[in-house]
Formats: sequence, C-alpha cells, structure tokens
Amino acid sequence: MTKGYFITGTDTGVGKTLVAGGLATLYKNKGLN
Repeated sequence: MTKGYFITGTDTGVGKTLVAGGLATLYKNKGLN
C-alpha cells in the first residue's frame, strides 16, 4: 500500500504550499520518492 500525506490548513495564505515544498525538498535530499 502506498503511503501519502495530506497537508491541510484553516484558511488561504497559511503556508500549505511552503510546507509541502519544504517536505518535498527534505525527502528528495534524503533520497526518498
């Protein structure tokens, strides 16, 4: 089963995209897909 993450926020402009980008960069640097 494939694992995934949901990033949620209470409103627009609260940093969801920033957090998602940071996590993607972190996982890429660790060699994870």
